[in-house]
Amino acid sequence: MNGKPSPGSYAIRCEKVCKRLGKNQVLDGIDLAVASGEVVSILGPSGSGKSTLLRCLNWLSPPSSGRVWIGDDLLGIKLDTHGNPHALSNSAIRLQRSRIGMVFQSFNLWPHMTALENVMEGLLSVRRLPPADARAKADQALRAVGLADKLDGYPANLSGGQQQRVAIARTIAMAPEIILFDEPTSALDPELVGEVLAVIRDLAERPTTMIVVTHEIGFADDVCDRVVFMDQGIIVEQGPPSQILHAPTEERTRRFLGRFTDRRGAGTNSVAARGY
Repeated sequence: MNGKPSPGSYAIRCEKVCKRLGKNQVLDGIDLAVASGEVVSILGPSGSGKSTLLRCLNWLSPPSSGRVWIGDDLLGIKLDTHGNPHALSNSAIRLQRSRIGMVFQSFNLWPHMTALENVMEGLLSVRRLPPADARAKADQALRAVGLADKLDGYPANLSGGQQQRVAIARTIAMAPEIILFDEPTSALDPELVGEVLAVIRDLAERPTTMIVVTHEIGFADDVCDRVVFMDQGIIVEQGPPSQILHAPTEERTRRFLGRFTDRRGAGTNSVAARGY
């Protein structure tokens, strides 16, 4: 992206976000800003804080310190006339969080509901749409992810890739401003990864503001505007895929990417596309 966006043009941003779990410092002063329409991938080894960061960004797990904004709105807290922070009510936080969609590693579908009913549920209970309108939006979302023939299918009768596509349809039906993906293909068999990545790729072309935690290096290289590499609770480096994936400056990044290189003799900065 050319130039630095003004604060008002950021879809979501955080400043000095820290998160402690017991004695463990999971996040240590994260600064991150994502512009409207930008697609950002977050890479890093297991335990680096990637998933925790996403949960802080949508207030599923509020930061121990630091601040998060959706657009110009401070998330989870309000400031009094002296600039002191105070927690918002649960209902106010739920309203803010409805602006952020999240797709998890596990599909979290209601087993007793059809695909259509799973997607309708949030439209009915959160958006308070009339049933006919909720059905129409859910139908449209499922067709958008290639599941027009599975509207009446129950999760137990769907493949893992189809279940994850239902979860994505459930998210996009709510029309969030930002979508967070927490390793959306990690629970899938290898042959099902491509169908889910294809849906996310289609969303990126619309464009949709997205943050994707993933180990699918080829996807990050091909689709994302920016790659963020995390390790031990900090952002080690970030930049366009051409820089981070092919010419990283930090040894920790090079060492991580070395796990994904072509074993037939490619150099340490060569990235093998996987999963689609």
